[in-house]
Amino acid sequence: MPLVVLVWLLVPWLLDLWLTVMVAEAIGVNVWLFFLGSAVLGIALLVWEWRRVQTYWQALRRLEGSPWQLLASARRGLAALLLILPGLGSDVLALALLFLGGRRRRAKDHSRVHQGWHQGFNVHSGGGRAAETAYRTSPGVIEGEFRREE
Repeated sequence: MPLVVLVWLLVPWLLDLWLTVMVAEAIGVNVWLFFLGSAVLGIALLVWEWRRVQTYWQALRRLEGSPWQLLASARRGLAALLLILPGLGSDVLALALLFLGGRRRRAKDHSRVHQGWHQGFNVHSGGGRAAETAYRTSPGVIEGEFRREE
């Protein structure tokens, strides 16, 4: 049984390598340059995405970001890992993840999603003033003085 699983995992990868060698020979490019170029692009994309993930995570901790940003970054990180793997098939799949992945939201739609996620707080005011701003602008707040009579 372990042999069957090993073959099941290795056969697609070996076919991918064979296809890469055939395409590199057909277009007249050294196959090692093909692998190296793809790996360099993948590593650069992975480093870039790692920095963005850190920024997104900090924004989420301050209640200023969206969890969808982390998911989109995870998709791009998976594409970077596929670019690092040798083979033309994994590169094509990585490009499909990059270009056909998610649709971009317009600014209006993006802010509406954030308002639902953060229960109506003004998340763009920054820092600890978000709750205070939401309290002041809430329609249920009645301004006035309180006097207790006994």
